[in-house]
Amino acid sequence: MPKIDIPVKKLIELRPADWARYIQPGCREEWVTNFKTSYTPKKESRLDSILKINDPNGPYLLNLEPMGYRDNALPARMLRYRSDIWEATLTEGKGLPSIRQVVIFFYHENDNGLHRLRDTWDKGILEYAYEVIRVWEQRRQPVITAKLVGLYPLLPLMKGENEQETPEQALKECMSVVQEVEDKSLQLDLLAVMAIMAGGRFPEKLVLSMIRREMVMESPIFQEWVKEERAEAEARGEARGRIKGKAEGKAEGKVEAICKYLEVRFGPASAELQRQVRNISSLDELNRIINNIYTTGTVEEARAVVLGTRN
Repeated sequence: MPKIDIPVKKLIELRPADWARYIQPGCREEWVTNFKTSYTPKKESRLDSILKINDPNGPYLLNLEPMGYRDNALPARMLRYRSDIWEATLTEGKGLPSIRQVVIFFYHENDNGLHRLRDTWDKGILEYAYEVIRVWEQRRQPVITAKLVGLYPLLPLMKGENEQETPEQALKECMSVVQEVEDKSLQLDLLAVMAIMAGGRFPEKLVLSMIRREMVMESPIFQEWVKEERAEAEARGEARGRIKGKAEGKAEGKVEAICKYLEVRFGPASAELQRQVRNISSLDELNRIINNIYTTGTVEEARAVVLGTRN
């Protein structure tokens, strides 16, 4: 299953009010702002998917965690996020704001079923939990009716009005909703993320026959995400190169960038192909692959690039 939480996080950044309104019906768009802090946790953590909701009945912070993979330590990680937020607000003299934490699961197999922590000792009891939204249990019509555009990529994963709908019918309905979005750049972003999301539920060939590869590749969100992932992977290789040798480090960075793309785009289906890539040490060969791999839309096309047989 591809790790799709990164593109979804970018959608949250792009349309934060839509997500807040979905989580909290009655929330108004003007109440929603991004939570800003100059504090950086000492331990690697995430303070990015946090919104400040200026509700007249009482302001609070909304911490959204989209989950596109299985994490058995998720409850402990969510507790750490809450701790990091409070550490930031206390450090900046802003006290202890109310925090609403919500985990969003897209696929049943990613839900480990453990979302509560409890501990007791002689001084007291710790009880900790967060809200869980399982997308496959939600209905898509309320999202469409409320025009929550930021959640449109999730529509194929939600229940339709017709319980017996075919995959083709589901995708057609969801695409027709997205195509009503007038902003063409936003429309491409929505379709690109929808293609990635739908690929975790429906056959890959069906998805790509309806949401063309060109649409995905032209999406600003997809291009930005690929650029960030590639730069991050190559930077790790450069860092290792200072220890192992510059050329070897560059090669490792490119291998990581290619495998990262394959994992996110195609999931476990690319496992064997990733193993083949990790056996390549030639910088020239890796450069050839990395310059062509991001235009592939299927595992077969990616394999042709790696093997050098693609026209």
